[in-house]
Amino acid sequence: MSFWCAATGQPWTWAWKAYPGVWLFIGLLALGVWRWNRAAARWAGTTAPPAHPAFAAGLVILWLSLDWPIGALGAGHLASVHMLQFLLMALVAPPLLLFGPTRDAVAMLQGPGSGRSIARWLVSPFPALVQFSVVVLATHLPAVVDTLMATQAGSMTIDLLWIGSGLAFWWPLIRDVPRHPRFTHPVKIGYVILGLMFSPVMFGLVGFLVNSETPMYRVFELAPPLPGVDARADHVLAGTLMSVGGMTVAFVAISVLFYRWNRESA
Repeated sequence: MSFWCAATGQPWTWAWKAYPGVWLFIGLLALGVWRWNRAAARWAGTTAPPAHPAFAAGLVILWLSLDWPIGALGAGHLASVHMLQFLLMALVAPPLLLFGPTRDAVAMLQGPGSGRSIARWLVSPFPALVQFSVVVLATHLPAVVDTLMATQAGSMTIDLLWIGSGLAFWWPLIRDVPRHPRFTHPVKIGYVILGLMFSPVMFGLVGFLVNSETPMYRVFELAPPLPGVDARADHVLAGTLMSVGGMTVAFVAISVLFYRWNRESA
């Protein structure tokens, strides 16, 4: 039994493995939001509502991306599954998870205190976009991936960076605290385009993954081979997933923003 998924150098088998660290993380995340909402309800003198269905869906997606088999395959066997994990943890689960905190819970961030001030700055549009881009680049560099994925602590670090930067990136699009009057719907659309659809970081990574003559990541290239899977083709698929997945998520987000913009303008 391992605490977290990491590259082991062992041949892949379809025998189920337990990763209690993943279960603990998901449980603590759910408990943390629940306690936050309860504290906010007491602060506002109201009753905390039940969990939002989108938040529950986000937890399920996050759990599936971290646990066996996706987590184990992506940690040390297939670059394509590793990329699928990135898409799920940074682009799909975070916007759903952000429906978890209630309005009262989010409003608590407007209060005084250095911690809340730092939190408001971190989820402001420009810092959030920069954080996200830096994390995406850093966590896909071959030296970083090959080094960190070899240990449970390193693998967990990459996963948490993806989740954290994803939450920061999506926050100004979904939550209205802190308020940014100039962050209008057209600006939000540009934010998504720059961050996902035409991100120079993601475009560069896709280019290297698809066009490199040799696999970028030794941790996946040297992993015990899976029947019928070529390391080079696996890396090409990883690049394709990043391109198509990022474009798809961006298209959905932009469509929602256009709809809201049109509805508010009507």
